[in-house]
Amino acid sequence: MLEENYRYTKKGLLLLVISLFALFFATTMCVADEMNWEGAWQVLLENSPSLKAARHAITAAEASLKLTGSNKRITSSITVTETLQEGVSDSTVGGLTLSYSANLAGREDLAIASARLAYDEALLSYKIAKIRLFQNASFAYWSAAAADAALKAAEEEIRKREAFLEDAKLRYNQGLVPQLDVLRAESALAEAKASYAYKKSVREGFYAMLKGLAGWTDIEPQKDIFEKVEIPVRKDAPDYFSVIENHPAVVLQNLEVSRNKALVKLARTGMAPQISISGTRNLFKEGASTSYAEDKWSAQATLLIPIGDGGKTKWSIKQAQAYLDIAESELGKEKATVMEELFSFWEEYKSAFENYISSKKRLELVSKERDISILRYNEGLSSQLDVLDAQSRYADSLANYIEAKKSVLVSYARLIAAEGYLP
Repeated sequence: MLEENYRYTKKGLLLLVISLFALFFATTMCVADEMNWEGAWQVLLENSPSLKAARHAITAAEASLKLTGSNKRITSSITVTETLQEGVSDSTVGGLTLSYSANLAGREDLAIASARLAYDEALLSYKIAKIRLFQNASFAYWSAAAADAALKAAEEEIRKREAFLEDAKLRYNQGLVPQLDVLRAESALAEAKASYAYKKSVREGFYAMLKGLAGWTDIEPQKDIFEKVEIPVRKDAPDYFSVIENHPAVVLQNLEVSRNKALVKLARTGMAPQISISGTRNLFKEGASTSYAEDKWSAQATLLIPIGDGGKTKWSIKQAQAYLDIAESELGKEKATVMEELFSFWEEYKSAFENYISSKKRLELVSKERDISILRYNEGLSSQLDVLDAQSRYADSLANYIEAKKSVLVSYARLIAAEGYLP
């Protein structure tokens, strides 16, 4: 009896362990979250590795600014001085010292101005990183959504060709068509299955791209989102001159020019006089020495006038000026790049929109042609080749329509990003 109870207990424990393991496996291997574009964008903002790095850069720039500003503050310290006479402690004095030093040419202010500009650059770099992420993410998301739509169309095409093959076999068994018709239907079905396999691999590639941009967060486009999304329509051309002056990339380069100008001024202060002021108050004394008065302040001022630094200041100025020249050259280059991308993406959007309109009309016509061809075939008025040809043209037209719609969505996202805006 005890052995039987032991066996039942052992089986119960085993089932419990298996159930817990299955539950853990199900929770760890969860299905990817399906999201619309707005939801996916929020996940990307929270988990993007590039944005995390940009946020860390902001923190570092802020710390650098605070650190630079500390050079203008008064510092304090407590000192304890022990005097020895023939190796024996004679007296001990403790005091509080306040110190302040400044460059007479305003070196500290220039350093703070430079650090503040670097902090502003970090903030702007974060915005630019978001714009780049938006460009890449919109491409990955809508490409994945379009791949879903293409795969769905491929599945539907397989079902239709399977039905067409069954019909061909039935007609062949009835002696109405030659065996060649069955072979053609089998070939058409194999072609549709091969197309499905290729489109599935393409979809997985875009899924991986989207997940990588989100820091490998498991997200996918919402099902049927591609069919439901409306095409963005825009008729007005961008304001090129306004964009060139206000685009974040251009503003960032302007900040870099300003920062390098501040660094040139900072380098010129290398040989400027330095003044240091300190005040000490004795807090306690012990011993025989009477050279220190307790609870008294003593002050000291030092003026340092450099005479020579081995050419350090000279070459620091040359180096800073060289970096300034580079920054000014990059400013012109950045403006040209912004103008080129803006013009290119505007033309790309217009072309994609026109192609979408034409592909949509062609799909409607080819769809009607395919329906008429199948109807004529069922009535014995057309051959199997006519139907297969109509089906192939429809499949190609549908694929072109999906690609054209994706191109409009992607090119529009690129256009507004090229203008320096985020949705």
